[in-house]
Amino acid sequence: GINAEYGVVEWSYPDGYELTGVEFKAMPSGAHNVQHDVVLFEVNRHFGMAAFMMKQVDNASERGARMKSVGVVTRNYPSLPAHEERLVEFAQQCVEFPGSAYTELIQYFVAHNETCGGALPVELKPSTVGAVYDLVKSQGVHIFMLWKLLLLQKRILLQCTPPISRQCGYVAALAALSYTQYTESQPIFFVTVNEMTDLQLRPSYIACSADTILKTKGHLVYDAYVTGSTVLDEKDAVMPVTKGDLTRYTHLSEMVDAQYGRRNTAEIDRLIISYFTSLTEDLFTTLGELMGGSRCVRNTDLKDIRFHSSDLPFVQLLVDKLGYDIEVTRPSCCEEYITALM
Repeated sequence: GINAEYGVVEWSYPDGYELTGVEFKAMPSGAHNVQHDVVLFEVNRHFGMAAFMMKQVDNASERGARMKSVGVVTRNYPSLPAHEERLVEFAQQCVEFPGSAYTELIQYFVAHNETCGGALPVELKPSTVGAVYDLVKSQGVHIFMLWKLLLLQKRILLQCTPPISRQCGYVAALAALSYTQYTESQPIFFVTVNEMTDLQLRPSYIACSADTILKTKGHLVYDAYVTGSTVLDEKDAVMPVTKGDLTRYTHLSEMVDAQYGRRNTAEIDRLIISYFTSLTEDLFTTLGELMGGSRCVRNTDLKDIRFHSSDLPFVQLLVDKLGYDIEVTRPSCCEEYITALM
């Protein structure tokens, strides 16, 4: 358990756990502009969730506002959403009656440490119901660009401002959309400028940050920077979408629109995840079969799995990343024309 005041770890249990920098994650820059928030983060290679609460007070020593954040740290992030409701209650208690929740927090820690302290995640799940659908709607066709970047295990940083909870949900959603047995996405959720050195050392990650100074660091920190629905490369140039991206997005949108209203939000999320999982599995299965056969990727090999000749540069990068001994053959002008007519 963690109880953080603005910029200071007020109390933690058990003693001795390394929490350097957690106060800047549990209470992000700009938190004073919102009444409440829920933040996911990584600390010491574990995952944390903190509920933030602010209350206006007639108290000069607190400058008119009391801010508290209460959080937990665990080994894996899929277990964190189960703590959210109780953390919000603890944060409310701490902001109303400072120092009153310590005994209850210890009891909560002991109870949950005994029941769920050991298990590692077997699959990646979004932390917020509806985050996957919201992410697809907000990114539009660019969602496929992000998906491909994640399969290439690139470093993706999302710009955010408080409340942070929505963007943390987007990070989890991206991890779910790109989950595969062949490559692994690294969601680390909310990060701060204090972690710049650590970010430079990571070969891949998915994160969000309210510190816009990170945007100026380019290739030192990220491969893609997402601001709104715009995806920028490390040189601050807008990344283009392909014809394949447009075709897949049209198909995905039609599929989701046909089910929207018939299914609940969680089911729509699962439907979208299933679409991306199928797309990923088809791609890797096809590449695996080609490894054992012709060792050559042609446009015709991709057509049946919802890929387009415009995706071949991505496929080349993926083949190189995986270390597959496969040649990627670009179509001739005539082949492009014939494919367009089919």
